[in-house]
Amino acid sequence: MENAAQALHVVFFPAWYPSANDLMSGSFVKTHAEAVNKKCRVSVLYVYGEDRRDGDQIQLNYEVEDGIPTLRVSYKKSPGKLGKLMDMWLYFSASLKGYKQLIIKQGKADMHHVHVLTRAAFIPYLMKRSGSIPYLITEHWSRYQRANRHQMKGKFHLWFTKKVIDNSYAVCPVNPELGEAMQEMGFKHPRYQAISNVVDLDRFQAGQETPSLKRFLHVSCFDEKPKNSQGLLRAFKQAVQQDPSLFLTVVGNGPDWQASKDYARELGLDPYVDFTGLLLGDELVKQFQSNRHFVLFSRYENQPVVLLEALACRMNIISSEVGGIAGLLADGRGHLVPKEDEAALTEAIVKASKGIELGDPGKQGKYILENHSFEAVAEQYFCLYQAALNA
Repeated sequence: MENAAQALHVVFFPAWYPSANDLMSGSFVKTHAEAVNKKCRVSVLYVYGEDRRDGDQIQLNYEVEDGIPTLRVSYKKSPGKLGKLMDMWLYFSASLKGYKQLIIKQGKADMHHVHVLTRAAFIPYLMKRSGSIPYLITEHWSRYQRANRHQMKGKFHLWFTKKVIDNSYAVCPVNPELGEAMQEMGFKHPRYQAISNVVDLDRFQAGQETPSLKRFLHVSCFDEKPKNSQGLLRAFKQAVQQDPSLFLTVVGNGPDWQASKDYARELGLDPYVDFTGLLLGDELVKQFQSNRHFVLFSRYENQPVVLLEALACRMNIISSEVGGIAGLLADGRGHLVPKEDEAALTEAIVKASKGIELGDPGKQGKYILENHSFEAVAEQYFCLYQAALNA
């Protein structure tokens, strides 16, 4: 690590961060933290509400997780009609308490880095307004897309989001399309710089053997509205009717996991689909390496980390053309089908199982190394941190 980097302390403020009970939510933020931690000194302050009756109103838990000092601050959610107002106050109180404790343990921050607006920017915004520490924003959320803009409601919410963006040094959407969507909503800024999600290339890489063309993989957080897992299952059933040797492995958990599993059984897919549940670490990597194709059929996305992992493992990828996915799979790196076009997905699955229209592994490897490696992403952020501190 360079001396200049060693001296630079960056505090991450994520809206989501993975926990022991929910390892998929916010995992994209953790990989960003792990990448930047190789270039700077990163600490994480994660504040969130809990539905619990026991314990103190605000609880702090400090641990070093995978080499990153992490302070989790939970507050007890409030019931009733006034619950949301009380929760807002508790969130702000918990944020201040947690930040003070983190600085005591890790020392003064040089830079603040917000991941996903808006309330996670509370402390960075206040401190920047006081003339002290600059901050930048990384945005992952698909709520800025036209289909989801109804989620951005409330005059105060919109006003504060604009204020937070205006006072940041830079806004870093994970792909250019997300940045364009944000600016369409009026969230203008002179310094939009798309910086991608990141993948650990020491872990996710091609296996030693090439898997069978008949094997497909889908990894999901099982939220049916965006992920359209049932549409994928219907398309796969049509493909199986043409070629009964096909097999689909489905990895993950989430609110609609059981409904998707039950739906697969209704479709008669039990012999052709395996629902593994959540897999992590080497078990997850093994699934990427032991299946030939990766399939995603989402209704909307920004930049799915699972596609980066599939690219790193040199899988053939079939995906709906939504969000920033077209850019990921351009230049022969994968195959796109129209959103919700189940017939097109079925055709793509059948062709892939015959070795037709496969992604180019060489192009996949070069692209992922240059754009999504720890080193590539960390260097881009480090340059922005330095520019902000010298502005």
